[in-house]
Amino acid sequence: MKKKLNACYCRRQWPKKMLRVMKIGFFLLVLGLTSVHATTFSQQKVNLNVKNVTLLHVLDLLQEQSEFSFLFSSEDVKNVTNLSVKAKNEDLFEVLRRCLQGTALSFEVNGDLVVLKLQAKTGEPEKKTLKVKGFVFDAKKLSMPGVTVKVVGTSIGTVTDARGWFQILLPMTHGKLEFSFVGYKSKQVDFTEKVDTLRVMLEENIEELEGVVVTGMFTRKAESFTGSASTFKREDILRAGNQNLIKSLKNLDPAFQISENLEFGSDPNRMPDVQLRGQTSFANVRGDYEGNPNQPLFILDGFETTIEKVFDLDMNRVASVTLLKDAAAKAIYGSKAGNGVVVIETVRPKSGELRVYYSGDFGIEAPDLTSYDLMNAEEKLAYEVKIGMYSPDTHPGIITAHQSYKKVYDDVQRGVNTYWLSKPLHVGFSNKHSLTLEGGDEQMRYQFGVSYNSVSGVMKESGRNTLNANTTLSYTYRNLLFRNTIEFTRNWSKNSPYGSFAEYTSLNPYWAPYDDEGNLNRVFLVHSGKDDNTSYSDIEVYNPLYNATLNTKDESNYTEIRDNFSMDWNISGALRVVGGFSYSRQENGADIYYPKNHTKFIHYDENGMSDRKGQYTKKDGYSENIAVQAGLNFNKTLGEHLFFANLTWNIATSNSRSTSTVGEGFGNDSMDDLSFATKYEKNGKPTGNNGKMREVGVIGALNYAYANRYLFDASIRKSASSVYGSDTRWGTFWSLGIGWNIYHEKFLEGNNWLTNFKLRASMGYTGTQNVDPAQARYRYDYYDYSYGDMIGAQLVALANNKLKWQRNMDYNFGADIAIQRLLTLRAEYYIQVTDDLLSDISLPPSNGFTSYKENLGKIENRGFELAVALTPWRNEKQHAYVTFTATALHNENKIKKIYDIFKNSNDAQNSSLEETYDGYIRDTEVLKKYLNKYTKPATLYYEGCSMTAIWGMRSLGIDPATGQEMFLTKEGKSTYTWSAAEQVVVGDQTPKLSGTIGINAGYKGFTLSVACSYKLGGDLYNSSLIARMENVNGYENLDRRILKAWQKPGDISPYKATIINGDAENGFTKPTSRFVQKNNELYVSSVNVGYDFVGAKWLKKVALQRLKLSFYMNELLRLSSVDIERGTSYPFARNFSFSLQATF
Repeated sequence: MKKKLNACYCRRQWPKKMLRVMKIGFFLLVLGLTSVHATTFSQQKVNLNVKNVTLLHVLDLLQEQSEFSFLFSSEDVKNVTNLSVKAKNEDLFEVLRRCLQGTALSFEVNGDLVVLKLQAKTGEPEKKTLKVKGFVFDAKKLSMPGVTVKVVGTSIGTVTDARGWFQILLPMTHGKLEFSFVGYKSKQVDFTEKVDTLRVMLEENIEELEGVVVTGMFTRKAESFTGSASTFKREDILRAGNQNLIKSLKNLDPAFQISENLEFGSDPNRMPDVQLRGQTSFANVRGDYEGNPNQPLFILDGFETTIEKVFDLDMNRVASVTLLKDAAAKAIYGSKAGNGVVVIETVRPKSGELRVYYSGDFGIEAPDLTSYDLMNAEEKLAYEVKIGMYSPDTHPGIITAHQSYKKVYDDVQRGVNTYWLSKPLHVGFSNKHSLTLEGGDEQMRYQFGVSYNSVSGVMKESGRNTLNANTTLSYTYRNLLFRNTIEFTRNWSKNSPYGSFAEYTSLNPYWAPYDDEGNLNRVFLVHSGKDDNTSYSDIEVYNPLYNATLNTKDESNYTEIRDNFSMDWNISGALRVVGGFSYSRQENGADIYYPKNHTKFIHYDENGMSDRKGQYTKKDGYSENIAVQAGLNFNKTLGEHLFFANLTWNIATSNSRSTSTVGEGFGNDSMDDLSFATKYEKNGKPTGNNGKMREVGVIGALNYAYANRYLFDASIRKSASSVYGSDTRWGTFWSLGIGWNIYHEKFLEGNNWLTNFKLRASMGYTGTQNVDPAQARYRYDYYDYSYGDMIGAQLVALANNKLKWQRNMDYNFGADIAIQRLLTLRAEYYIQVTDDLLSDISLPPSNGFTSYKENLGKIENRGFELAVALTPWRNEKQHAYVTFTATALHNENKIKKIYDIFKNSNDAQNSSLEETYDGYIRDTEVLKKYLNKYTKPATLYYEGCSMTAIWGMRSLGIDPATGQEMFLTKEGKSTYTWSAAEQVVVGDQTPKLSGTIGINAGYKGFTLSVACSYKLGGDLYNSSLIARMENVNGYENLDRRILKAWQKPGDISPYKATIINGDAENGFTKPTSRFVQKNNELYVSSVNVGYDFVGAKWLKKVALQRLKLSFYMNELLRLSSVDIERGTSYPFARNFSFSLQATF
């Protein structure tokens, strides 16, 4: 039997109570609900006026005008033709009886279903009918609305309702029902007259779920896709960690890389530096760019978003993440896709009865100080004596030297041994909560969610708190789908009042933080010896704990409102129109206050600046973004030919504004508001910045597949942007891709072991656009004074009307292999050439400007990716499996072409390294100034070299006779003199191989996941070792390895002796190969164990459908070939958390 129109769903086309969309605004779009009063079935009136038509056509018209669905066999009605019916406001059933007169058909009404059947012939028993009902649910015992239920061998069918139930009247007494749903395995179940109620469980079809690629503009079948893309579902992301989405992606894909920040460690308010497949811009020209120039583009539910939004996103809202890597995958984003694209899709509301989802994480942040090996009080005092810090040479006389030693010795003997590293730290307690309510029917679906994430950092009083509320309404009317999401996010961030962690690592352990009366010591005195080789004086070292007791403030916040609206009009099976609109506004603020008694103002009195004590910095700003896009999709299969085409138009505008004001001169520490300032910052004034950017683009994409074997992809995008020169606003970006599904070839027919074997290749142009919006324009600064009633302005930057897009040319070759559910393998080889880089071109001084912006420079990245997953054991009945995963990335970076601005930059950095300081550096602040220059190698750029090359002089080691370092010049000669001109490449930070290793296992509800990352073959310049070993003055705490330093002639040591008096220049260690070390690392990023109470009978008794408990250990263990202090300004941390997921 066959049921026309919506018969496959076996539901009324117009339900008794229907929800309608009342208003769809252009900016903030609100969907309203209106009830339609019920009408009784017995009063259904219809109007017909047809001639010589088929019964099939009449039934279509009757269904359109009524509340009923019609069930019939197409074989029974196809021969009823030449019907002429005229009816005006007549009863539906009377009209239907007239149409069936003279035929062998009759009908009966069952609820809202009209069943047409053949009348039994005379002498024959009437055919029996059977009413079958049942309930469909998934493996988690959750009801499944919208499941298709069909009689095998016929077209008779229905769908499950919002509660997962179905009911169907069948003209037979036995047979088989087939149950099917997208993403689940189909299942056939027998039925007979004896069956009362069927209960059917459907299992997820993992292969089908993974069989699509979401690009953010449209969804493509993975089987016919020729691009390079990695897709991860919500379960994959949560298995890889529960801290934030960005860290989980790092644990899943080797191409998604986060630059480890050895200075700021686990600072919860520090945004990560992310890149996909290497660097495409120069690291030291960030002034030309907005944010990180190597950062990929982030797309959230079809629209561009910020990394901060992704960082704060509730992970429970994420349905999937797709990384678009090559041109065939990312070229549809054109000018912004050069660094790769990260497409994030959030969970869509599902129909059914009201369901409540709750997720809670309760964790601790424990400081990781394993990389620090500092001296204790006894060791430090003994070392100071050993190097002569208490000799008459460093004091006015032997008595003074003895008194200095005696004071420290007595403190050590009475037990002073302060572990300063623990003073600003604590174990932070963090918690996350996510609550979601969803439900609805097939027409209207709703989802309401609220989440709160509180992260307490390991530095005392530092933290980050994020509150989010969101609602999604989805309405379907026939073949139209409307969806609207409104979201509100509020974030508060606070930095620690305890200052930088580096201040504590340098304090001597024999100093007590409190005096004998329990009062905080504000200053520690160090008898430092000669000042400028002529006199003796003390150094004042300030206790950073003192500042933490003051009324300081270092806070920031943002508030974001976002509205995303989308529309999907399925015109026919082949043609659909999609469109969307997005509006977002984010308001930012920051307040930094140092009261007048802060130690940073301690010298203001002697410098005649006592009226400027106290400082308040206030920053405010906002960003506003509007985007609109509309597209037409064509998807058609003609025999063995599959066609997919897309045409999309988009337009976007963004505005931003920021202001900053610094006030000074506060009467007392309680005046913690800018309004109490008596003056602006010295030589300063309020500053501000605003920017506008507009863009428009037209995108075309085409995919063709023949016999699902031979694949072809093409796309082109034409974009215009206001950030480039007026002569080059438009840019063209394109891609071509081909693929071959070998496993569909005839010579492999009949094999049941090879489930995927695809070869693919692609090429194309994309661009990058993380640039300053005013980069190509004339720019002016206003003067601080006026002439008469006019204020003048001066030109500060030249325009370049020909400044154009920075372009990436991508080549990618890949292979995908799958052997049943046992093994999957993905291999990629890529070449990425970035051309027309933004650079400064030097100008003669006579022009009045030293440089202007131009497109000059070329960078090349090339390498390969591997990803393999092996599942040697699987048992479906016991929900048991073991899967091993491994990935690898090798990337080589090379500068192909640069211009004179980089020569000037290189010369400036080398000149800085050659600067000298007359006399012995005793002052800690002056010492830090020089340490910042000498401790780390300069970033130099030369053609043919890597952008991550480490530059320095080649070292021959420490001369045992003199204790001085010996160097090797470019000509191969040895020397004791360091020279910037003799620097060469002594290492490269980029590892030869990096990737991930993991294991996922489950057994009867128990789960185990381990995610590790590794780096092999790269180099690291151990700058923190220099800061603790050689570029020191001896008056701060030191690394224990300094005990191995050279002391006397004949000593064999890798380190120079500490010089506490004499020529400072000879004492400094400048960039040298001696501190370049091989960086081989294994990092246990995340371990989690859990138990899912699937099928537990007691769940229903406590109104639960599902409950899962997990325990996470993040950043658990690090094994490295390099001993380096990590987290010098903010420590790293280990995270331990308990997670609960429940469905009501």
